[in-house]
Amino acid sequence: MSSLRDDVLARTDIVDLVSKYVDIKKKGKNRMGLCPFHKEKSPSFTVAEDKQIFKCFGCGKGGNAFSFHMEIERVDFWDSLQMLAKDANVDISSYQKDPEKQAIAKSEREKQKLMNKRVAWFFQQQFAGSDAEKYVKEKRKLSQGTIEKFALGYAPNSYEHMMWMLKEKGFSEHDIIEAGLAKAGKSGWWAYAFFRHRLTFPIHDHIGNVVWFGARALDADQNPKYLNTTETAVYNKSQLLFGLDKAKEHLSAFDQLIIVEGYMDVVALHQYGLPIGLATCGTALTTQHCKLIHRYTPNLLFAFDNDNAWFEAAIRGLKVAYEQDLFPKIFVFPSEYKDVDEWLTNRTPEDSEKDPIELRKETLKSMSVDGFAWVLEQYRTRYDLQNPVERKKVIVQCFELISKIEDYAIMQLYFSQLATSIELHEEQLRKQFRQRLKKSTVRTKKFAPEGEEQRPESSSKLSEKYLLWSLLWKNFSSKLGANESVINPYVDVFSSLAKHFPTTILAEVYSWEVSPATKERLIEAELFREAQIADLDWTKVTAVVQKFLHQQAHKLQRVVMKSKSLSHEAKQELLSEIRAL
Repeated sequence: MSSLRDDVLARTDIVDLVSKYVDIKKKGKNRMGLCPFHKEKSPSFTVAEDKQIFKCFGCGKGGNAFSFHMEIERVDFWDSLQMLAKDANVDISSYQKDPEKQAIAKSEREKQKLMNKRVAWFFQQQFAGSDAEKYVKEKRKLSQGTIEKFALGYAPNSYEHMMWMLKEKGFSEHDIIEAGLAKAGKSGWWAYAFFRHRLTFPIHDHIGNVVWFGARALDADQNPKYLNTTETAVYNKSQLLFGLDKAKEHLSAFDQLIIVEGYMDVVALHQYGLPIGLATCGTALTTQHCKLIHRYTPNLLFAFDNDNAWFEAAIRGLKVAYEQDLFPKIFVFPSEYKDVDEWLTNRTPEDSEKDPIELRKETLKSMSVDGFAWVLEQYRTRYDLQNPVERKKVIVQCFELISKIEDYAIMQLYFSQLATSIELHEEQLRKQFRQRLKKSTVRTKKFAPEGEEQRPESSSKLSEKYLLWSLLWKNFSSKLGANESVINPYVDVFSSLAKHFPTTILAEVYSWEVSPATKERLIEAELFREAQIADLDWTKVTAVVQKFLHQQAHKLQRVVMKSKSLSHEAKQELLSEIRAL
């Protein structure tokens, strides 16, 4: 039976896959675009349809369809395999005896995903008639449809009920503890359920796997209000956003996402016709969160709670977002409501989900303001800008925000707004900013003139030897379009060198029997060459290839002269061939 991996790979066209995430355009025989894995202004990301691989010559990432999908979706191999198999209409169930799948299924991650799925089902079974059901239906006014959409559940007030269920399914006590679903007793010989007498929210990763649970207290004296635990093999709160698996299905209609503070805010947004809410899992917004969001949309709203910490939370969030080229707006709901959930529950009729999408989008637009403009307005109301001390504090805090921005045009816009707000000449403001940058560790490239590109540091620059060997491997120089009559003398010289140095990779290349590692590097070099000559007139290709071959041939003269294995006569023969070129 063929390998499941190989069959999925054979049915997945890497050009179609990459095109879902990156705008790639035809350039020569390949396609190129801006790399999705690092910031760049000039395309160095190459996709080769004939080789079914990708390579970025800026950051060095490369590989096949699985490599790309795992990196772009931040999933492990098994999740990638399942997703690509579904897209390729490959029935995984027919590969049940595939040893590859069996090996993967034994991993700790797969075990924990399966346990979480079982526990989510268990909590749902306990929900009917529980205090959790009474709380969400009577106090939170959630519909049955919303409850089912989020698979809300109830963790019973029992130390062992859930433990028994998992043990019956074949999981050990050690497995349950490792998954964070139970805690070891102080005596060390027994374990007890981590979640007890709480409303539960299954937390899914962005592709739908249950990776953890949010658990809310149901009694006033029950602490903490929301229960979190240490990270597990599948749960990393700095990379997870509650609700993303559902919100991404509505992006084609709304083209924006809303960051809120709590799970119930996300649920309320769905119930009242705005199914694009996300919440972090007990942590502040992180760089990883912003990178994940940016993959889906650049349009982001912040809708934080109206409490003492909301302003500081918004500032922190804006700084992180600006670093990832996201420029969130602030969703301003009436101050008499403490959070989005309370505002929606008390304001919006229950059938608002039936309102036209354009009307809901217009509501969001009318109640949102650019993040930086909102910050300036907050500073104007919170500080006395005629007081030198407070005025300086506002300027410094705004500089900290602006320093996170890479986009020169947006930086200029915010400078103009700041200058107008504090009634200071814009050029004087820029001068202060430059002085502050010079004193701090902030890189001065953030104030570089527009059009001045900062190329990434590359750890994958191809050495000249691989660029040379790729031209000689399987007549690649001819395939590029180089004139054979001009190139052949160089090919003959290198063939002679290969014969005199039989243990080198050069000889390996001429034998056409290269190792997998060498083949990988040669293919990367081919991609680099194809991208390099893609914009050249075909009449110039020969000149470019000939010049490089000529330089490399003459560099090898030193290798020939220093060789201890060659006789004097062999050296003279080789040197004569090289000098005759």
